Formats: sequence, C-alpha cells, structure tokens
Amino acid sequence: MSDIHKAKQLFEAARLAFPTIPQEMAERLKERGSWLFSTRDVEVSPYILPHYVSEVSKRSAEDYALIAHSGHGANSYAVQYYLVHRGLRIFLHLGWGGFYSDAKADAAKIRECFLLADKIVEAAQTSEHLRGRSARLTIVASDFYGGYWLPLTVSSKHGKAPEWQLESPAKILSEALEWLVDRCR
Repeated sequence: MSDIHKAKQLFEAARLAFPTIPQEMAERLKERGSWLFSTRDVEVSPYILPHYVSEVSKRSAEDYALIAHSGHGANSYAVQYYLVHRGLRIFLHLGWGGFYSDAKADAAKIRECFLLADKIVEAAQTSEHLRGRSARLTIVASDFYGGYWLPLTVSSKHGKAPEWQLESPAKILSEALEWLVDRCR
C-alpha cells in the first residue's frame, strides 16, 4: 500500500477529512513518523507553525505537501496541512485531540476547512494570476495562532509584515477563496 493510501486510511479511521494533495506530490508523499506524512524531510515538528510560515517568506521554498497530527500536554494537539505548490502557500493548524476538546466539533471544523482548502487548491491550479513564479497567495489559519491571507502585492517583501488576526480558520479560508475566485473570472 502506498503512503498516500496509508495517510488517507489513518484520517478516515479517525473520522477526519483528507485534504487535496496535487497528484504529482501525492506520488512522492512518504510516511515520516507516527501521524506524519510529507514529500520533504521534516526536521522541525509541524506543530511549530511559525517556523514553516517563516521558511517560505524568507526564501523561495521548494514545493511540498505535509499532513500531520502533533502536539503536547493535555489539550495542545492539532492537525497540520501545509501545502506549498506553485504560487500557493497554505498552512492549516487545526485543533484536534486533547483532554478538553470536543472531538466531533473539531472533526466537523477540520472537514469544513479542508473542503475550503480543496476549493482553493482547485482554483489556484487554474488561476492565471498564480502561474508566474513571482505570484503568491499565502494562507495561514490556526485555532491556536490565528492567521491571515496575503496576496504577493501586500507581502512583507514590500515593507509590511502580515498581521495575524484572531479569526476562525474557516473565515480566513473563505476570504482567501473569494479573493482567488474573483481573480479567476
């Protein structure tokens, strides 16, 4: 069984959705540890969201997909879905698991966010706006950290760092999807 099928079965058994991973990346997805699948080597825990976001903002990162579940303590667990593909950078860090969490509510939130992310990936693959090497759309959404979405035209490369907002991940994803769909018309 391929590692992508192992990952899908693991998420299905946990009653979680599985996000879109572009076909050329799905074939390269490897199991790197317990609840950790990636197309790249993983030296820093996916739980450390700011590391991964900072990594792509500081340099031109190679495309990769990463899906994981990690955390610590009584209630600090999350599912991570990071996708760097062409001009799209998505970083989802969604609470799931822990003594004080509501597993059904968390799973429903993850399904909603992965559905929105799937729509973003689909729109990005057909978007002329994101075809160029310099075009970027970065989406960061986390229950723990907050997040933002940012087209290249407002990026920190132009002097202003993005502001992390305490918005729901679904709201951040919805706003980014609406912006992207408007650009695809």
